[in-house]
Amino acid sequence: MSTMVKRGILIGLLLIIVSGITIFFTIDMESLATLGTFNLSSLGLAALALTLGMYFDGLRLQRLVRMGGYSLSLVAILRVIFGNYFMAMLTPGASGGAVAQALILRSYQVPIGKAAPIVLVRTVFSILFLIVMLPIILLSEQIDVPYITNSQLLGISILVVIFTFVGIYMLQTRLMKQFITWISRVMKKGNPKAWLLKLDECNGGLSLLYANPIQSLIVFIESALSLLCLYAIAPALMYAFTIDISIVEIVNRMILLNLILYFAPTPGGTGIAEGLFVYLFAPFVPVGTVGLVAVAWRIVAEYVPFFIGMYSVLTLYGQHIARSVSTCSKEV
Repeated sequence: MSTMVKRGILIGLLLIIVSGITIFFTIDMESLATLGTFNLSSLGLAALALTLGMYFDGLRLQRLVRMGGYSLSLVAILRVIFGNYFMAMLTPGASGGAVAQALILRSYQVPIGKAAPIVLVRTVFSILFLIVMLPIILLSEQIDVPYITNSQLLGISILVVIFTFVGIYMLQTRLMKQFITWISRVMKKGNPKAWLLKLDECNGGLSLLYANPIQSLIVFIESALSLLCLYAIAPALMYAFTIDISIVEIVNRMILLNLILYFAPTPGGTGIAEGLFVYLFAPFVPVGTVGLVAVAWRIVAEYVPFFIGMYSVLTLYGQHIARSVSTCSKEV
């Protein structure tokens, strides 16, 4: 049995256990009664939100590839997107997702030197949208987070936005190269030239944006639309139990939740995602149903794309791709 198969079985068991615990500790007899009035149209709305999210994600990927001087078919775009979901779920910190995208792009004659910046920009724009939105969200509503006040969280979010843009600028300076070299020597881990090569790859991805400012803006808008559609899956599923839905508030909290998940140490954010969902969205659904919605959200937003990605990577490309991703993820 290969390492990837073993890892897949372990992840599957973990998902089942976490989902079971989430439902067990949040469900009660009153919530079971609400299943009799379950609104099936909510599943259709959730599927529509997922489809639109993937559509805009595909648009931005195709645009980035064209900015790099290449073109992809629809099938190739879907394989890259779903391959990301598959390997992100199997690796800590979702590190395998980016590697999988680069490897799949390479299989479609996009050189790794071009594929890496494209993948980098996709990730950066997704995180950048969440970071930019965070201060706006905190100014518009009160979100209770343990051990920190809303004003403190707002101040931190504003600083994060400032540091993000300053950091993007600093990456291109000679000072950053000197700092990277010094860090590599102090840590005594790897060759300084290898570190500087990764820095050049990062700047190469950013230069792709500077050379096409209008197209870059469109990519950012498409990134935002893709994420907002995917976050709309949550209120769509809540519609199964209640018609009193505050879509703006729910999407705002989804932005906060997903920003945190980008830095979750568990594979695919398993456990952390469900716990945060229950904490943030319990007030928006009938008592005892938040666990059911949390699990349904994970199934629609993560597990369905995960299994499609598994079929794409393992069946269409073979297990050697998965092994390559696993090896590269350990080196990242």
